[in-house]
Amino acid sequence: MKVAIIGASGYTGGELIRLLLTHSSAEVTCATSRKLAGTPVVKEHPHLKGGIDLRFENPSAEEVDADFAFLAVPHTAAMSYAAPLLDRGIKIVDLSADYRLPKDVYERVYEVPHTAYFECPYGIPELHRESYGPARFISNPGCFPTGATLAAAPLAGRAHTIIYDSKTGVSGAGDNPSATTHYPNVADNIKCRR
Repeated sequence: MKVAIIGASGYTGGELIRLLLTHSSAEVTCATSRKLAGTPVVKEHPHLKGGIDLRFENPSAEEVDADFAFLAVPHTAAMSYAAPLLDRGIKIVDLSADYRLPKDVYERVYEVPHTAYFECPYGIPELHRESYGPARFISNPGCFPTGATLAAAPLAGRAHTIIYDSKTGVSGAGDNPSATTHYPNVADNIKCRR
């Protein structure tokens, strides 16, 4: 199976490539990055040296040549890839938040209109694999719901109340530097968000 990773230059893209290199039925044939097009993948992900000989490319969604694609792009970007890839018969797992929430909730949380909304299966494969069936598009949950749900699953129906206290490091914000991920602003601190 030919696999494309849309947004392969980030942390998630690098980890996907690493995992797929050991998959007997998958071959990563396309690794996209707008800013690194033409650069060898191993320059951005040196831990993959000797495992992959691809360069980042920047094809349009209509030019991606793959059987399967992972959308590892920032939130609000996946919606521009989903329909064109699906129209060409490419199966997709979206790792962004673009299809995790109902449209009205998404637009309220991300403060942008969802321009290509459709309902799709959402869930954790370890618990919901049977609900995916022949789905061509699956919305993958983020790290917090995955960790919390897998930790609580054995207690389902037994515990009256479960409290989650989740924290993330700055890598959870992706690889683009910002004031909120700059070390002096986050060192030894917990930033509260409501």
